[in-house]
Amino acid sequence: MAIDNPYDAIDKAYPEKEPYLPTELAILAAKFALPGIVTDALGTVCERLDRKAQDDRAKATIKLLMAELKDLKEKTVSKVELNDLKESIQLSIRHDVAEFNDRKRERYIKIIGNALRDEKQIDDLASYIQDVERLGERDLEALKVLNRVMNPARVDRTKDIHPNEFIQRRQELSVEMSKAVGGAFEGQSVSREEGYDACNRLQGFGLAHEIELSPRQVPAGEYCFRPSRRGLMLLKLLGQEIENADKYHL
Repeated sequence: MAIDNPYDAIDKAYPEKEPYLPTELAILAAKFALPGIVTDALGTVCERLDRKAQDDRAKATIKLLMAELKDLKEKTVSKVELNDLKESIQLSIRHDVAEFNDRKRERYIKIIGNALRDEKQIDDLASYIQDVERLGERDLEALKVLNRVMNPARVDRTKDIHPNEFIQRRQELSVEMSKAVGGAFEGQSVSREEGYDACNRLQGFGLAHEIELSPRQVPAGEYCFRPSRRGLMLLKLLGQEIENADKYHL
């Protein structure tokens, strides 16, 4: 039976193995009476440090990238774009071999594929690969919330976006951000501090900008952020829908 999903095909070709520790380390772990979860984690790390496992992982990633780009039409690129593409592919493979993170690997490949399909030139493509390597799942969820809440479809698309449009949505942002990164749910009090921390971290990566309000009280003070152009471009390369893309020249 054919496997349509290339990720499933690679998983079948390179199945997860049971974690192991080299004999001398296993004896030491037993001596220290380490919990099973620790020895399992150490065993997986040791396995991933094996050169053959890393080579197999690199080959699997290259095959996935080829599958992603199989229907790509020929396009003319400058030398700068070509060098950027080479660096992006190299970084993707290097990071994936170091981390063995399937979700990040999928994102690396999506970014490269969507960038090559985009009619516009994506400047410094390699830096978006670096963003994904540094960002955690919580960071990406926070960025998606910023896009959904602070970049909604607008009735009058001819006008520039006024800061008040963001400020009026700050309450919704606090609630949705708390649900996404703080684990809050309906009927539970909202922790603004966790949402503020998540947005502030995105700002540190250049993916969000803070909208100034009055000086903030800790921990219950209000806050307001919006996604930056770079943040929206990252989401676009990851396949997310972006409203007002023309306003940000995406």
